[in-house]
Amino acid sequence: MKPIIILVQPQLPENLGAVARGMANFCLTQLRLVSPIAKSDDPRAIAMSAGAEKILEEAQIYSTLSESIADLHKVYGTTACERQMVKRYNSAKQAAVLVHKDLSESLQVGIVFGPERTGLNNDDLVLCNDLVQIPVNPEFSSLNLGQAVNVIAYECYQERLGKTIKPFLHVGESELASKGEAQSFLNELEKELDTASFWRIAHKKPIMWRNLQNIFTRSDFTKQEIRTLRGLLKIFRPSSKS
Repeated sequence: MKPIIILVQPQLPENLGAVARGMANFCLTQLRLVSPIAKSDDPRAIAMSAGAEKILEEAQIYSTLSESIADLHKVYGTTACERQMVKRYNSAKQAAVLVHKDLSESLQVGIVFGPERTGLNNDDLVLCNDLVQIPVNPEFSSLNLGQAVNVIAYECYQERLGKTIKPFLHVGESELASKGEAQSFLNELEKELDTASFWRIAHKKPIMWRNLQNIFTRSDFTKQEIRTLRGLLKIFRPSSKS
């Protein structure tokens, strides 16, 4: 089961398309529209969906928010600011945890977004179990409807995966150099620096050399990069004829 995205009176067809595109990115398929001003079959919406037009085609239309959530068990309403009502406010990440828990209990869940210009009004929010706020720069808190849906859909997707994408190093066609290969280059570099009298103050060499080694050992060099570095040493090596 996955959360259902509900848009109340969406105004711009481009935003409808952006919402569908973001939903497709994060494996959400069910879209409900409440008294939409923009039409889901508008060519601008379809173009902006970038291939996710099926979500627009299958979007369900309702006259009121109450009708659109009648079959749901839990509803989360989005708001950019705090309202004068007793509600639990959650960040997008916190809401994703709650949504995942609800879904794991086989509950039908909806996440509601308001019109671009005003957002959800208090009468809309009172129908929701919890409220969701996206932490943004307080000096510039304006989020496009498509962006807002993307952020919350992303957090729900990550929570569903149970992990975040781990960083990885792409080395292309070359392989990572072994520690032995890297150390062999460093040994060669040290000899060249000795030959060039790089260590102006002899007793400081151990510290200086340790600092230089750290520059290289912090990086993951490929075999090709080690060969390139060896080539540089040869270029700067004094000619035996001089």
